[in-house]
Amino acid sequence: MKIIENTDIGHNTEIAEFTAIKNSVIGDNTKIWRFANIYNSKVGDNCMIGTYVELQKDTIIRSGSRIQSHSFLCSLVEIGRDVFVGHGVMFINDRYPPRERKHWEKTIINDGVVIGSNVTILPVEIGKNALVAAGSVVINDVPENTVVAGNPAKIIQYK
Repeated sequence: MKIIENTDIGHNTEIAEFTAIKNSVIGDNTKIWRFANIYNSKVGDNCMIGTYVELQKDTIIRSGSRIQSHSFLCSLVEIGRDVFVGHGVMFINDRYPPRERKHWEKTIINDGVVIGSNVTILPVEIGKNALVAAGSVVINDVPENTVVAGNPAKIIQYK
């Protein structure tokens, strides 16, 4: 069973059973695995959305990006082109929860970023081609072409 409502789905896109997609746009040649929940979101061409991924309202995933299983992308997250988001990555849009939506902040992940598994990302901007090591907690912006790691994440290398 699939629940797909008010959604434009591109050519050659595969959507597995037990998936719910509402009020969204899904590009061409995209693969969405089982148990994904996607609502009020935009997913580009040639993307992959893993099992148990949730994309909340106003989430944008640009072409060529891969979101691995068990990741949670809250409202106001923008993922650039050719980004890899590892397993179990959690995005947070409210620094001091629980607050009303008017206090939520945006997160921007630029093109070519790699995010390791089990990373937590607060509202920040991660620069182009940066790498975030597994298990990190990102509380500040990350410059492009850097490798960050730790809690809180700090620059450990320049690419």
